[in-house]
Amino acid sequence: MPYGFLEHLENKGYSQDTIQSYEKVIKSFFGYLSYVYKKDVDLIEISPADIKKYLKEQLNRKKSIPTINKELSILKTFFNYLWEKNLIAIDPAVKIKAMNQIKQPTVEYDYIELKKVLPQVLRNPNYTLERKSIYSLALKGFKTADYRFRKDDVNFIDNYRVKIALRNREIILDGEEAVIFRQYYKSLISEETEYVFRTKKIKNGGGGPVQVMTILYHLRKISKDYFPDHDKPLNLMLIRKAYLINLYQQKRPLQEIAKILGVNDFSVSCYLKRLNIR
Repeated sequence: MPYGFLEHLENKGYSQDTIQSYEKVIKSFFGYLSYVYKKDVDLIEISPADIKKYLKEQLNRKKSIPTINKELSILKTFFNYLWEKNLIAIDPAVKIKAMNQIKQPTVEYDYIELKKVLPQVLRNPNYTLERKSIYSLALKGFKTADYRFRKDDVNFIDNYRVKIALRNREIILDGEEAVIFRQYYKSLISEETEYVFRTKKIKNGGGGPVQVMTILYHLRKISKDYFPDHDKPLNLMLIRKAYLINLYQQKRPLQEIAKILGVNDFSVSCYLKRLNIR
């Protein structure tokens, strides 16, 4: 064993390192069969199922999919040689397909990383109360439209808790976030606008609801200060994506994730599939 295969490789000009790697895989495969069947297995007894089970065992041992596919390629070469030499009547590896490598989602920002800098943002003496509050709410999965709530939508439960009623869900801020938001809210008392986040006051009236570029301006300043090494500056979509993935990794039910983000569970399911994580 392995039935003249190594000499065949040598005659074809394979390097000794390559031949040794082939030999290692073949010995590993036959060792697996001997362990499973408690005997030395004849070539004619080997089935496609044996090869698939061997590959699955390598996956269970935490080998990478490229490594397992390389082993499959070696086994295919080996069994094809046996078939060409009439040592087996049927090639058991010929129809076995390589494993598909699961694409990991591209996550520009990790939610835990975003959450970790929140206290620093809230205590930054150079930041406005508005900027701090925008970041706090961004971490709650806010979209641009969510920032257009009115003063009447805010309920101060106590000194350390604030409830904000959005169109499709309620948001709770507590602790330091609630204190900062309360300070920001109080700074708006003298302004005529009904919106909490607003455009600059215009002539002959109060300001309108905040625009996306204002939010982006604040997030990009935070991005520059706390995430200078990231290729993409912060925006609401990237933060919301990071939040969604974090909730899913916590094994939260889809219905709960959908409720937190203010969407339906079908939308959450479709988005996770697009990210190749469900």
